[in-house]
Amino acid sequence: MMMTDLLAANLTYRGEELEGADDALGELRRSDDIAQDHAALQARMEEDGYLFLPGLLDRDEVLEARQEVLSRLAAEDIVDDENHPLMDGVVRPDRTNTFAPNLAKDNPPLMKVLYDGPMMAFYELFLGGAVRHFDYTWFRAKTPGTGTATTPHYDVVYMGRGTKNLWTSWTPLGDVPLDHGGLIVLEGSHRQVELRRTYGATDVDKFCENEGDAARIVATARDEGRELTAEERTVIHWNSSGQYSNDAIATRRELGGRWLTAEYAAGDLLVFSMFTMHASSDNRSNRIRLSSDSRYQLASQPVDERWIGDDPPIHGIRAKRGMIC
Repeated sequence: MMMTDLLAANLTYRGEELEGADDALGELRRSDDIAQDHAALQARMEEDGYLFLPGLLDRDEVLEARQEVLSRLAAEDIVDDENHPLMDGVVRPDRTNTFAPNLAKDNPPLMKVLYDGPMMAFYELFLGGAVRHFDYTWFRAKTPGTGTATTPHYDVVYMGRGTKNLWTSWTPLGDVPLDHGGLIVLEGSHRQVELRRTYGATDVDKFCENEGDAARIVATARDEGRELTAEERTVIHWNSSGQYSNDAIATRRELGGRWLTAEYAAGDLLVFSMFTMHASSDNRSNRIRLSSDSRYQLASQPVDERWIGDDPPIHGIRAKRGMIC
């Protein structure tokens, strides 16, 4: 892909065109040429904060997982398989969707792609030992429009209670041309020391237990085995929503670097660190953009308990921890 392709695509974020200057937008560097070299992969990750690995996964297996997901979306009348081929993923008019973790449940084809075969072999090579993955799988089914773009964030703020030597796999389930709103990575963001020290030290599930009745309210809900009501939530000061900003264009201007992206294909893999700022552009097509986010680490290192087990706490009441503000 040439830089001119990026410029011609007129990538947008929430309706605003991403800056197309040479110092604002660029292509992801490919690392498929070093995919079997542990030392080179480690050095490249240290340098870039990500590894773009086109064709690492089995394309046929990825497309089988895509078919399973699209079949479910067609049954929900989100995807139009009456007037278009199912695998095209054409969205019915006026249907919206974005985050859909239910699509990862009881989904053997997807589990095979994410937690078996080439994916696990890669992580064993990259990390140099036995690997475990989180049991919870994030899944996104982004319909067209300007309201579904992912906001800029570090992953560590959501899953930083275990090892920081934790890695995200962003796996597109199907080809993702530029106008489908693929992932964008902020160049050099993993090396911003002050950003890591401040925003990167956030835990979205901590609350100020010394403010008002927050500690009592959370303790009562936990004892009763329920989530907080909307009214209860309004009186508790949560640490953060997790996003760094709701504006990818302003984020780049503030932090510097370029937003990097690519035309992704089924079988491609993008791996990045907990401290790599990322977001997505708008889906400006008429098709749904499918992708999963899965996490991997050395089995010997501490794991964030929020994402482990058959019924993980995720960001529910069992995950909340008090702090003195």
